[in-house]
Amino acid sequence: MTFATRNIGAARVGIAVLVLTMLGLAMAALVSVAIPAENKDSFSQLVGGLNNATGMVIGYFFGMTRRGSGA
Repeated sequence: MTFATRNIGAARVGIAVLVLTMLGLAMAALVSVAIPAENKDSFSQLVGGLNNATGMVIGYFFGMTRRGSGA
């Protein structure tokens, strides 16, 4: 493992943790803070985008795709 591949792996994990943290904060805000009616649609779109990003993170780390030409 070279220095560059180790840094790329760490960056991917960092981005995954950031996305999951943002989704958790959005869900906590949804539960604990009253969202004003004029901001409800934009907040729903924000949560939907974070949900999509979370799906991509889960697909990357737990997906069943083949890596490499073997298997």
